[in-house]
Amino acid sequence: MLLEKIHSSGIVGAGGAGFPTAKKLNAKAEYFLINAAECEPLLKTDHYVMKNHAEKCIQAIAEVGKFVEAEHIVIATKSHYNEEIASLQRAIDKFNAPITIFKMGNFYPAGDEQVIVYEVTGRTVPPGGIPLQVGCVVSNITTMLNVYESMVSETALTHKLLTITGEVNEPKLLLVPIGTPFSKCLELAGGTSLTQFIFLNGGPMMGKIGNHLNFNDQVVTKTTSGIIVLEEKEYLYQLHERQISQIINQAKSSCIQCTLCTDLCPRYQIGIPLHPHQVMRHLSMNEIPDDIDDDPVWKQAILCCECGICEVIACPMSLSPRQVNIYVKNRLAEKGIRYQYNGEELIPKPMRDFAKTPPKNILLKMGLEKYANYTFEDVTEFETEEVFIPLKMHIGAPCQAIVNPGQHVNVGDVIATLDDDKLGAPIHASISGIVQTVGEQLIHIKKDVA
Repeated sequence: MLLEKIHSSGIVGAGGAGFPTAKKLNAKAEYFLINAAECEPLLKTDHYVMKNHAEKCIQAIAEVGKFVEAEHIVIATKSHYNEEIASLQRAIDKFNAPITIFKMGNFYPAGDEQVIVYEVTGRTVPPGGIPLQVGCVVSNITTMLNVYESMVSETALTHKLLTITGEVNEPKLLLVPIGTPFSKCLELAGGTSLTQFIFLNGGPMMGKIGNHLNFNDQVVTKTTSGIIVLEEKEYLYQLHERQISQIINQAKSSCIQCTLCTDLCPRYQIGIPLHPHQVMRHLSMNEIPDDIDDDPVWKQAILCCECGICEVIACPMSLSPRQVNIYVKNRLAEKGIRYQYNGEELIPKPMRDFAKTPPKNILLKMGLEKYANYTFEDVTEFETEEVFIPLKMHIGAPCQAIVNPGQHVNVGDVIATLDDDKLGAPIHASISGIVQTVGEQLIHIKKDVA
């Protein structure tokens, strides 16, 4: 069965937080939508997949679309991706696949799944809800490549395609085993001339920030989409890692209630009742209580997609509505408080098309425009000597190791799993070798010594 193959292969979403794919596809929907927007600036993996693996992707998309009984199977991509669109269309024609391509404008975050649903169908996903509630299932184009490999050869997800760029000597696309240290990826990109640097694990807007002091602790996971190495910039530190106490104090003293964070919010624009300026105002007038309750203003934070438009582009005072939203919704989650949609009419904003943010504006604001024009025609494939495979690397419960130190494993062997009633996906050995250690957080495997 298709879902069993996908689950046993350990496939999770390649384009975001890593929702288990078999769980997402266990549905019937009117629309099966493919996110091929390559949303984050500077990342190029989906471009490569569309141009070089279109036939595999189209076969998988058609099969999954049939499985979910979709009346409409649509690939949503950006209209200026000419080579990618041509490659996909050739594959669609070759297999006579019932798939159409929807061309979006060049804006961020075009890859947000609720934005894609609205762009293609004109429907707004209910606040706190999922696309299935409006008849849609959304998946990423590279996820579909992984599904194809699972369908055809039952190949497990053991390797990850990622972009490494920024202040590296040879920006590249890499295909490496899951668990490969970031330090090895940097070597493959020719290293960096910087002795001190910061890096983003992911894209410029939603990636996690670190620096040269903890770079060597990082490894490639199922959801690693990119590694961006940069000169130390105070702006990027503030954007990604300001202390919440500092953020709250600045919000109380400096928020001028201009409403730009709300006006430019992509979720607000499609009719979601999220008003970041109201959360900021609430913060300036009230302490966030230790026993935070279901105050309707605080609960708006749950609807934030954390795209970062509010703080990178909108706020004239350089405040961080996103970080406030993240903090508040984490506090609400600790209390088990969820957003309850009251059925109110969701009305998209009439000026939405004029309020979209071009990616070039983001790169200019962040000082990253000089990295924007790299193109990658080839992938560097590398098999490392050792891997450090995390037991939690996607949404859901962490897996439990089922191997022991000293045990020999082959690439593709299941090394960690979880109970059937828990959300998640099994984890596989990404190289063949000997298990060195099994810890609470990761499994260390080293290749056999010849």
